[in-house]
Amino acid sequence: MIISKYVDIGGSVIHYLSREEEKSNGLLLVLLHGFPENAHTWEALISLLPTSVDVIAPDLPGYHLSSPLADEIDYQVPFLISRMATFIGKVKGDRDVILLGHDWGGAIAWPLVAFHQDLIKKLIIINAAHPSTFTQSLKTSQRQREKSQYIHDLIDKNAQQWLVDTNFELLKVMLGQSLDEESEAYGKGLINDWSAPKTLNAMLNYYKQMPQQVPQINATESELDSIRVPDVFIHLPVLVLWGERDDAFDLSVLDNIQHYVPSIDIHFHKDASHWLHRDEPQWVFKKVTNFIEA
Repeated sequence: MIISKYVDIGGSVIHYLSREEEKSNGLLLVLLHGFPENAHTWEALISLLPTSVDVIAPDLPGYHLSSPLADEIDYQVPFLISRMATFIGKVKGDRDVILLGHDWGGAIAWPLVAFHQDLIKKLIIINAAHPSTFTQSLKTSQRQREKSQYIHDLIDKNAQQWLVDTNFELLKVMLGQSLDEESEAYGKGLINDWSAPKTLNAMLNYYKQMPQQVPQINATESELDSIRVPDVFIHLPVLVLWGERDDAFDLSVLDNIQHYVPSIDIHFHKDASHWLHRDEPQWVFKKVTNFIEA
């Protein structure tokens, strides 16, 4: 049974969904959702996972039932990493942790594991670019720059009012058929989140505080040369699951990823979108359980 729980992290509450069984095998799977969703995006996958594995899925800070953070700078990636590492430390007990992140949850998971490798046993990523290869792709791939232009809309000073005035059309388009096929309750829940000014502001702050803002499609060579590619190395086992029909990422974001993540296993689903975990939960479940049990 999935229940709601709360934990205080540095004066802000994080809400999380919990399915923890007395007869678990000592493994805890922590699921980090992306933009513009919340922890309930994982329910289809959780329902398939064996009860021998405990599962915790938090609402990222500021999302859904988790408290918005005090200052905009609190949404900078280093601070988010620290906050979520503290969260995992509080909820893990003596269990081994496998971290799974999608989209923004993956953008946090990659560096969290890089800088807290003692906290995590394995990492699973679903359609979320590694920070080093993503930055490199922005420098070298016009196609990736094209796919990332929506971010300029989200960091505009009038973004929040524009989203409200357009009835969140951009967010609905981003989710596409993945949202249309969801239950009425989940869709309504997302729109309720987006309609709450403090929640929507928090969600947009993730983009406003990105370490690397997106260059224009036809940025000059000197502008692209000035972009610094970070060195983020991970030496744990990593599974990457990738829906090839991704509107947010070009496949170039996976180029040379083995340099930064030598112990990596990548699986592609040619018919799935950016929202792979909800497009193909059975496929994701099989890959995840095989990786966990290996």
